[in-house]
Amino acid sequence: MKRWIAGTALVAVVVAGAVATQFAQAQSGQTKSKAAQAGQLTTYPAIDDGRLRTHIKTLADDFFEGRSPGTRGDDMATTYVAGAMAALGLEPAGDNGTWFQNFELNRFTTAPRGTFAVEDEIWYQGKDIMMISRKADGSSYNLVDAPLVFAGYGVKALEKNWDDFAGVNWEGKIALVLINDPDFEAVPGDAVAGMFGGKAMQWYGRWPYKFEAAAKAGAAGVLIIHEDAPAAYGWGVVRNSNGTRFDFVRPDGGANLAAIEGWMQRDVAVELFRKSGLDFEALKKAARTPGFRPVPLNQTATIDIGVTRESVATRNVVGVLKGASRPNETVLIGAHHDHLGIREPINGDKIYNGAMDNASGMAGMLEIARTIAQGPRPARSIVFASWAAEEQGLLGSDYYVNNPRFPLEKTAAAFTLDMLAHRGATTEMEFPGAGKTSLDTSMKAILAAQGRTYTPDRNPQFGLFYRSDHFPFARAGVPAMFPSTGTTLVKGGVEAGQAATKEWFDQRYHKPQDEYDPAFDFAGALMDLTATRSLMLEVANAATWPQWTKGDEFEAIRKVSDAARK
Repeated sequence: MKRWIAGTALVAVVVAGAVATQFAQAQSGQTKSKAAQAGQLTTYPAIDDGRLRTHIKTLADDFFEGRSPGTRGDDMATTYVAGAMAALGLEPAGDNGTWFQNFELNRFTTAPRGTFAVEDEIWYQGKDIMMISRKADGSSYNLVDAPLVFAGYGVKALEKNWDDFAGVNWEGKIALVLINDPDFEAVPGDAVAGMFGGKAMQWYGRWPYKFEAAAKAGAAGVLIIHEDAPAAYGWGVVRNSNGTRFDFVRPDGGANLAAIEGWMQRDVAVELFRKSGLDFEALKKAARTPGFRPVPLNQTATIDIGVTRESVATRNVVGVLKGASRPNETVLIGAHHDHLGIREPINGDKIYNGAMDNASGMAGMLEIARTIAQGPRPARSIVFASWAAEEQGLLGSDYYVNNPRFPLEKTAAAFTLDMLAHRGATTEMEFPGAGKTSLDTSMKAILAAQGRTYTPDRNPQFGLFYRSDHFPFARAGVPAMFPSTGTTLVKGGVEAGQAATKEWFDQRYHKPQDEYDPAFDFAGALMDLTATRSLMLEVANAATWPQWTKGDEFEAIRKVSDAARK
């Protein structure tokens, strides 16, 4: 276990203390909002642009070294957040009366020259393929002559009579699977069309699900065939995000995981299929057919990767504002403080600062906390959480869900803030997972009072509802919402908004170029945060509880916890 305590962590304490003093002084002279926004009481202060920028600039500074889990930057970031929460008047809700919920992770790092060889051809780590192993004993970092089998989309959905792993003894074999859901590229008339949500990616389409499903089937390895459109990001994001991989310290050392996990470029898969006398596109189309069964390739692969493992400590930060009349019931809002740390340089810059992803979400959460703390105390308690290791598979929020500081059956709703609007005022907010809960009705009214509209996610193929820290709560049955920035800008309309979004993902997302820019325009973020705060306060004061939409995938889980609460 490694924890950076001396030196830099002490500096973080000083930084947090200075910020705490600044906040306390500012609070004493805070001017209350003069007009109700979205039906909200005038006694709550306005979300403040300057404070938002201060948090983002600080957390995204090179000094915090990209905030990778288990590093001194991680320690400094969590110390900063705890200091800010204390200054706002929240109470610590971590372990043993502290601000911190501590847990351990294994950090697995692959050597830069791993290889994937088939016959006389070799493909290389980073350029053609990205591989990792989360086996803690280090015994399975290499596979020799492992048979390759195409397993369609890597989906086992018994409720849909769908099993891409059926009929194969997977011991010692490597599953090659497609990204996204089986109906992502379906056309009208296809039997699978609409079976998995169409263009809206479901949990079955996400890479963590595919790793999990292949391991349960017994595969020795699983490699996802990467294509930009169904993945919703380019190969550069895969490469930049996966040289290092974190995982919980598992009691069995990862015995139930596949030995090798990773991704391969589409061109590699096409060539492997060709060598076996198979047509990639034809088999991809066949994989969209109900009743599809795995297809062995006439090839075996030898994988050689070097992996080092280190046990590191990380932590969530948890604070609470106690409710006035029902303090044992909670509403939770969180944002992740981590990013990718120090990695391979791009244009000479090796610090992945994560200004928008997600210093901005952290800043927004702290601003919501500040303003609620200065107004009338809501009936239910509000929990504010800073999540660790989100970029590694939502590990911090997942840890909380499995070790909750407040009972999940008494958690009315969970919200996530991730990557705030920074291109100016918008006429709308977008909502990944729109239609899943009763929260939608209230949010539509709140936005209407702002003169804005509620818009379902315009890019459902991204699967955003399954990609941020509210999702572990949803899987546990807690009604969850991911308020996201709208695409339609007041200045420039939807075209300008879509162009800005594309520029962001192409040039900055998961790259060192995600840095704070004084030119950022947070007018949209201020409105989004105000609307989110209004909905949180409504839930915190309402006599009734939010519910999942009838028939939703998480409805049954919540019914069990509702019964336990009553």
